[in-house]
Amino acid sequence: MDAVHNNLLSQGELAKRWGRSESAISLATAVGAGPRYVKIDGAIKYPFDEIQRYERACIFFEPADMALQTVN
Repeated sequence: MDAVHNNLLSQGELAKRWGRSESAISLATAVGAGPRYVKIDGAIKYPFDEIQRYERACIFFEPADMALQTVN
């Protein structure tokens, strides 16, 4: 069963998803940045819905893009 089907991603799987190093993911988690996680038997796992929530919160809009959306 792959990670998405069991709804939990490891730090390595999240690093691969985001194109980052595993140590960057680990550091972000240690300082409280990034998606919420669970710790099971000492292993940090990220619920897929928390990853998606965090990604949505990080969406950046250019001010010009926002102005165009209000015009349409």
